[in-house]
Amino acid sequence: MKMPKYNVSISHLDKLQHCFAYFTLSVSWLLTFYRKNKKHLVVLFCILFGIIIEILQHTITNYRTGDYLDVIANSLGVLLGLFVFNQVFKKKCG
Repeated sequence: MKMPKYNVSISHLDKLQHCFAYFTLSVSWLLTFYRKNKKHLVVLFCILFGIIIEILQHTITNYRTGDYLDVIANSLGVLLGLFVFNQVFKKKCG
C-alpha cells in the first residue's frame, strides 16, 4: 500500500528553527558559565554571534543571504533561553 504524499508548507518555519537553535546555544553556554556569574556576557556574545553570522552570509557567500528577521529570531531565542534558564535556576536556588 502506497502512502499519499502531503505537501505541507509552514510560513517562516526557518525562523522557529533559528529561534530554537539559538535557544539551545544560549542555554548550553549559560550552563557552562553558571558558576562564574557571566550571564550578561553569554547573552551578549550569543546575540553578536548571530549578527556576525548573518553579515558573513551576506558578504562572503554567493549562495546564502543575510536576513534581519533571522537576527531577530536568533536574538529572541537567546532571550528566551535566558528567561527559561533564570526560571529554572530561580526555583532550584529559591
